[in-house]
Amino acid sequence: MSPINDSSALKLAEAKVRELGAACGDEFEIFGEETQEIEQGWVFFYNSADYVRTRNPLSALAGNGPLLVLRDGRIAVLSTSVSWQEAVIQVPHAETGWVA
Repeated sequence: MSPINDSSALKLAEAKVRELGAACGDEFEIFGEETQEIEQGWVFFYNSADYVRTRNPLSALAGNGPLLVLRDGRIAVLSTSVSWQEAVIQVPHAETGWVA
């Protein structure tokens, strides 16, 4: 698979976030200003759409790990048991064929 760019990574992350929200009957959005570009790809942080728009803490999600979109387009939901930086290190290597 050929490398993707930041725009393609964002589209993949948005689709995954919509999927995660729909699975629990909610609407989730990405915090665009929080996105981190790293060597492996992009880390996207998300929360409920209401929280992203209003910053009302009563609307915030709890325990949702950020998404890592790798440069080849694969997506991992990162663990929340460690910092996102540590969670990226724990992501299996490309040869293992995982996909979130």
